[in-house]
Amino acid sequence: MLSFIKKYKFIIIGAAVIIAILVAAFLSGGSVEQAKKEAEAAKQGEFQTAATVDNPLEVIDDFEDEEEQEASVQQIEPSQPATAASLSASPATQPSSESSVSASKSTENKAVSTPNNSNEKPQAKSDGDGGKTVPEETKAAEPAASPTEQNKKPPVKKSCTFSISCATILGNMGKLDDGLEEIVPDDGWILKPTTVIIQEGETVFDVLKRVCKRKNIHMEFTETVAYDSVYIEGIANLYEFDCGGNSGWMYCVNGFFPSYGCSKYEVKDGDVIEWKYTCNLGYDVGGGYAKNER
Repeated sequence: MLSFIKKYKFIIIGAAVIIAILVAAFLSGGSVEQAKKEAEAAKQGEFQTAATVDNPLEVIDDFEDEEEQEASVQQIEPSQPATAASLSASPATQPSSESSVSASKSTENKAVSTPNNSNEKPQAKSDGDGGKTVPEETKAAEPAASPTEQNKKPPVKKSCTFSISCATILGNMGKLDDGLEEIVPDDGWILKPTTVIIQEGETVFDVLKRVCKRKNIHMEFTETVAYDSVYIEGIANLYEFDCGGNSGWMYCVNGFFPSYGCSKYEVKDGDVIEWKYTCNLGYDVGGGYAKNER
């Protein structure tokens, strides 16, 4: 064994060195990849942290898929001419049959030569017989980006803050109809303040319907034809008169209680909409007979 090692010690040492280099290269490559992954993770974490600080509320965006689909269509359109341009090979890489003919006849005409530098502009070439010449090749022009694509900006989303509370019932459990105690949340929140993306022209009623459907919250309403309005009878299985003869649902926007139906109030960007269950004609939630109406 020792004689074998002595005889081939240089080969063994060389192999060990090569293995050490490969291992070092592998470990170095792994660390680079790991660093890249950590950098991406750190970047993503920074974005999520910023989003959490700026908007700590849950966000309901039912129009996200629709906008992504529109954006994907707009991204596909300008890529079509670029794809066609990419099919045109550059003069340095495109094979030339005339160049092949010139190369085969180089022994007959020493003046003929084929440029080897890929950066040189192709010149007119002789066919080797002193006759016709090969015209200079022209490169296909790259299409410029359209002004529409250059000036395109992401759409600005409008939103409101939306919540549903029945906290007043917690202080009036003695008035509550039998069997309803179990459906009243311990903290009074049916839906805590949530950011809801809205579209132009939506009303408080539209947002209420959409949010309840999205969050699987029961909601029942009655349409009043005479006033062309909607009255909310029950939310989360809590109806009017369930907690006394003066109980029912009210809504307020930015702190005031409109005296007209929720289907008449058009939501604006930044509105704070609150649905509150009252046990005393609104006086226990700050809006007795819509005293804050504007």
